[in-house]
Amino acid sequence: MISFLVFSGIISQIQPLVSLNMTKVFFDKMKPEYLDQIHQLEINNYPVPWSKGIIKDCIRSDYHGVVLKNSQQSIIGYAFLMTACDESHLLNMCVDKGQQGQGLGRKFLRYLENLGKYNRCKVFLLEVRESNTVAKNLYQSFGFEVVGIRKGYYKTLTGRENAIVMTKALL
Repeated sequence: MISFLVFSGIISQIQPLVSLNMTKVFFDKMKPEYLDQIHQLEINNYPVPWSKGIIKDCIRSDYHGVVLKNSQQSIIGYAFLMTACDESHLLNMCVDKGQQGQGLGRKFLRYLENLGKYNRCKVFLLEVRESNTVAKNLYQSFGFEVVGIRKGYYKTLTGRENAIVMTKALL
């Protein structure tokens, strides 16, 4: 089965991804009717989730909103990528806890990186929580380098946490 994905009027053919347990997954464009499902994933996966309003604003914007679906068409992940001038900025990426550890985050990040390249971006930028070792390791394995720290960037249940700012050149 081949899926098609439309971004800004451009169609790209997407082959289904196969994770380690042979579950097929597909990328799709974020749609307003996905708001409740995305918000529920956010609540299930983050101690201090984005509000429904923030997610709604991201869907309405010119950001690249991408969902990851399983073979039953259930949303198991999502991301928001902002591209402007020559920069690609990953605003949020999430793979549901129950689906992690299968290489889906790696495939998702590769897809987003290629989306940035397609949009002629030269730099890929992201922030990651200091405490998120798994994500930091993923980003470093992709060639991202630490370029700074945003103090108190993320809310936590007990206060604030720093963000590590990472970038990668897109060639």
